[in-house]
Amino acid sequence: MIWIKLTLSVLALGGLLWLLDLRAIGVQLARVNAGWVLAACLLLVGGQVLSALRWAWLARGLGLAVHTGQKIRLYFLGMFLSLFLPSIIGGDVARGYLLARGRQQAGWPAAASVVLERLNGVVGLVSIVAVAMFMLPLPALWTYGWLSAVLLLWLLMLSQPLWWPWFSRLPLPEKLSGWKSLPMTGRPLQRAWLISLPVSIVFQLLVVAAHVLLGMAVGLQLSLAAYALMVCLVALASALPISLNGLGVREAGYVGLAVYFGGNAEAAAAMAVLWLFVLLLAALPGGFVLWRLGGTKMLK
Repeated sequence: MIWIKLTLSVLALGGLLWLLDLRAIGVQLARVNAGWVLAACLLLVGGQVLSALRWAWLARGLGLAVHTGQKIRLYFLGMFLSLFLPSIIGGDVARGYLLARGRQQAGWPAAASVVLERLNGVVGLVSIVAVAMFMLPLPALWTYGWLSAVLLLWLLMLSQPLWWPWFSRLPLPEKLSGWKSLPMTGRPLQRAWLISLPVSIVFQLLVVAAHVLLGMAVGLQLSLAAYALMVCLVALASALPISLNGLGVREAGYVGLAVYFGGNAEAAAAMAVLWLFVLLLAALPGGFVLWRLGGTKMLK
C-alpha cells in the first residue's frame, strides 16, 4: 500500500509539473511577503490548539481524565508524525496509544476519543462545504445532493442515542467488542460532542483564513466561498488513504478547483507550496515533543 500511495502521489505531482509553468510559480513565490506566511502559520497553530481542546473534551466524556496540556502536546506529536509517516493514520495511532499507555482498560476509550475527534472534524468540514455551495454558481444537482447527504449525517448524529443501543447488541468480532463497553449514550460524551462541533467549524474557518492569506500573498483571486469550498473539499480528499499523506492529491485539488472558479493555476500551485511549508512549520512543536519522549525508540 505504501508503494501504491507513493506512486499515486508521484503521478499527481508529475502531472502538475508537466502542465504548469514552473517559472511563473517561482516568480510568484519569490515575491511572497514572509509576514503572510507567518500569519497563516499562527492561524494553523491556533487551530491545532483548539482541536487538541476538542480531543480533551471528548476523551473526558469517555471517562479519560488527562491534563489538557498533555493533550495539546500529544496532538502536535500526532500532527508531526502524520506528516512524516506514510499515512495520516500514523499520527492518530501514536497519540491514541500514548494517551492509553499506563492506564488500565483505557485502550478502547483512547481509540474512541481519536476516532470521534476526527469524525467531529468531518462534520464541521461537510457543513462548511454545504454553506459555501449555496453561495457559488454550482449545478443544482451538486448542491442539493451534498445538502441531502449532510442532512442525513446530522440526522444520524443527533439520533445516535436512539440507534446506538440497537447497534451495541449486534454480534461483533471479539476484537471489536470493546466498543460495546463505551459510554456512547452517556450525558458527558453527548455534551462534549455538541460543544466540540462549534470548535470544529471555527478550526476549519481558521484553516480557510490561512489559505486566504497565502492566496493573497501569491495573487490567487477567489471569493471567500470559493476558498472555503476548495480548502474543505481538498482536506476531505487528502485524508483518504490513496496517497502519501495527501501529497499530490492536495496540490492537484487546489489547482483544479481554483481553475474551476476562475483562478490562476500557477498561483494556486504556489499557494499549495506555501501551505505545505506552513504545515511543516506548524508541526515542528510535535518534533520537539517526540524528542522529549525519547524519539524513534519510543515509537518502536
